[in-house]
Amino acid sequence: MYFPFMRGKQFELAALREVAPRLNPAKVRPIIEPINDKIDLLCATVEVLNKHHVIPHIIVNPQVGDLASDSPDHLNIEISARGVSFIPCVRLNNQNVIYAQTLLQQLNHDDVKFSLYFEEDIQTNITAHTSKAVANIIQNLNRYSHHFSNSLPASVIVGSSFPAKPRNADYSRTPQFFSDAHVTYKKPLIQNQIGFGDFLTIDDSWSTSGGPAFVIALHITYIDESNSNMYVKHCLSTKNPNDQSDPAGKFKEALKELIDFANMTPSLNQNTLGFQEYLKIHKNGTYHGLGVPKKLSMMHHIETLNDYL
Repeated sequence: MYFPFMRGKQFELAALREVAPRLNPAKVRPIIEPINDKIDLLCATVEVLNKHHVIPHIIVNPQVGDLASDSPDHLNIEISARGVSFIPCVRLNNQNVIYAQTLLQQLNHDDVKFSLYFEEDIQTNITAHTSKAVANIIQNLNRYSHHFSNSLPASVIVGSSFPAKPRNADYSRTPQFFSDAHVTYKKPLIQNQIGFGDFLTIDDSWSTSGGPAFVIALHITYIDESNSNMYVKHCLSTKNPNDQSDPAGKFKEALKELIDFANMTPSLNQNTLGFQEYLKIHKNGTYHGLGVPKKLSMMHHIETLNDYL
């Protein structure tokens, strides 16, 4: 099963709503970390997912954003009151484990399904909770001891697969290896592994920065039919790389490279909702800002893995 990790930004939630009709609920379970107090938009997204029988995991004690200082029971109660179906996911580290266990005990008492997201090896004995969690999620296997990661039942490994660069101009035009987790999780890498995840076509680090770019980069993923590995192609603008002028023109340059690459790469699925929208934008010559292509690449990535599994 695939667990895409998404923060609750506007275009990430939009990506989930729009790709929802294509998702197989037996194959995809999104993890959402809310990063602002727009609970209505979050719950509207969960409603759409529920309509297509997808039940997301929602981190009720976010590490970043507007809700980071709220108590986990507050966010859990707030979302539960909206009548949507979700799995509360509790972040755990050695600093918050005692406090978080109060919520976990309440979830157990209320017979509510929950999942756990581990930021590190936990020194406290929490087997009473890991044994009941529907998923025990860890991020990047090298953060944990062999003993800890293999002691978790129903484990999921979320990898930081996207090869992020400080500047868009630093990306290589040669397709880069992204991940083979969609293959290796079946072996599995650790005992009791039930799934894998990633941060899609964005970096796992949290940032509120953004704005005009000197070079515009579009990222598109595909699974190579010859070896089953997933790769990411970075498509870059070339005009005026030393200033932030003409973002629409730069976007059209990068989009043309993306379309040309797809037409030369049979392994790239052009039938996803995200890619079909790229084709429409290319045909019409429109530009809607840089949030839209981020959304489309995320949609394409999720649907590509959904179709592979």
